[in-house]
Amino acid sequence: MDEEDMTVAEADELFERTQPIGNAINALAQAELVVEAATTTIPPAVRARLDATIRDLADDKDAT
Repeated sequence: MDEEDMTVAEADELFERTQPIGNAINALAQAELVVEAATTTIPPAVRARLDATIRDLADDKDAT
């Protein structure tokens, strides 16, 4: 079936049938980014700044 020959209802039905595949591909792509970020070395100065920021945010939450 050509895309040009599909009705709106047919296109919607096809989308609904293939949406789980798209969702799975999206989840894999996001997981790949997480793994890449986790394995990328963060410079010590940047890591120290991130750690300090997280501590500051956590301290604010404990005080309230």
